[in-house]
Amino acid sequence: MLLVPSIKPKTIAMKRIVFAILLLMIIHVSNAQPQQVGYPSIRGHYKKLSLLDTSRATGKQKFDAQFFTVKQGETIVLNLYSPDLKEELELIGNGRKRVTHYLSSNEMFSIPNPPANSSAQTRAELDYLIQLQQQRTEEDKRASAFFANVYYRTGVVASDQDYRRMRSNLFHIGRSIGTWFNADTLPATATLVANVWKDAEYYMWKHKNFYLRIRPYKLEPRLQNLEETNWAAYPSGHAMNSYVNAFLFAELLPEFADFFVKDAYDMAHSREIIGVHYPSDSESGRLLAFQLIQRLMKNEKFKRDFQSAKKELDAAKNTKGF
Repeated sequence: MLLVPSIKPKTIAMKRIVFAILLLMIIHVSNAQPQQVGYPSIRGHYKKLSLLDTSRATGKQKFDAQFFTVKQGETIVLNLYSPDLKEELELIGNGRKRVTHYLSSNEMFSIPNPPANSSAQTRAELDYLIQLQQQRTEEDKRASAFFANVYYRTGVVASDQDYRRMRSNLFHIGRSIGTWFNADTLPATATLVANVWKDAEYYMWKHKNFYLRIRPYKLEPRLQNLEETNWAAYPSGHAMNSYVNAFLFAELLPEFADFFVKDAYDMAHSREIIGVHYPSDSESGRLLAFQLIQRLMKNEKFKRDFQSAKKELDAAKNTKGF
């Protein structure tokens, strides 16, 4: 005979009340704090290439000694973190000094060292870029050239001629989720993203100028790059900034996360198509972008601006009937 213990109605009622209170607390915390999106796993050719040996090959010292070079006067600098330098050159990118907005200037992030020039991985990456070059169509070239000009100039001000275009570019990632997703409809969101770009730009240049990775077309003469660059390759700036937007927007609008990540992937891949970035440049940009957004999620100033953007986005969605 199965014995079922008797449960008093008052006990059941009390448990239901406690459960309801706990549920409300969870909902309140969920609404009050940004929700952190997990790091999308590495897939496709990025994963395949990442499994290869990154170490130097024997007898390739001269080949491995090729870096992107920076000149300070007549001196070639191979590491902008050198203690002998009096100026903070790691803050300088494309001829302009950068500053952070939300984060401090001494944050530490973790991305792997780029593969050695003579490594099996770099050789495989160069072969992959040659295959892309053989397959790229006129439309690939056109689209990649268009993507190359999608960026945000952090020093832009409202009186500048290209101000509206710059603000519009902040919503290139996510452009397919609706016509309402734009800088005019979402000014608080636009300002948030513009401020985040200052942090992203600072740390993008800091890492570029630390690793000084030479561009792929400098190592492989068969590569016909469709763009000239005058700064280091690793990590990819276009990839990093696009994934910064993707991961930030995914926090704000998690229901569209797949759209944002796909748009960022297309941007990163366009840089490989035109022969100016190794796949590992793209992947390191993605990794650095994810870490940057996760760090920002713990910043109080950022969280206040994030909540303002979230309210703005929720209001816009309600107005549009989403």
